[in-house]
Amino acid sequence: MPPLRIALASLATGLACLALATLLAPQTAPIVMMPAAIPPATITAPPVDTTRLIAIIAARPLFRPDRRPVAAVIQGDADLPRLSGILFGPQVAVAIFTPGSGATRLVTKGERIGAYRLSAITADTVTLTGPGVTLRLTPRFAGSNAAPPPASQTPALQTPLFQMPGRH
Repeated sequence: MPPLRIALASLATGLACLALATLLAPQTAPIVMMPAAIPPATITAPPVDTTRLIAIIAARPLFRPDRRPVAAVIQGDADLPRLSGILFGPQVAVAIFTPGSGATRLVTKGERIGAYRLSAITADTVTLTGPGVTLRLTPRFAGSNAAPPPASQTPALQTPLFQMPGRH
């Protein structure tokens, strides 16, 4: 016999013996450790006040570029006249108050209007400080509690000289 056949016959005999030994060996079951039952995690989230969250979200106007909440309309003194306009520029800052009856009054920073003192004037707001309260007013249309559209929606000059509700 050639040596290659002898080598192959020896290899085949060895593999057959290995297979026979594996089949005749006693079978033992593998030991499997099962983990103890893990109780489900109990997560309790604090209650959420959705009404408050909705109010915060709704206060931010969707189509306003700065997304800042619109100041709430504060019902001030009945004696406080309506802010009907603001005259604002580099040399002048005057708030125009119109009472229900009587003459229109022009008020500058530091002057008093009723129980309030005018503390600040900007192109679109007037700030009044009074007994324990600060009011931030925007001009109002006559006979209406509705504010004019925000300045960002109306064409505006770089330094407006005069702003009157309803007039562009």
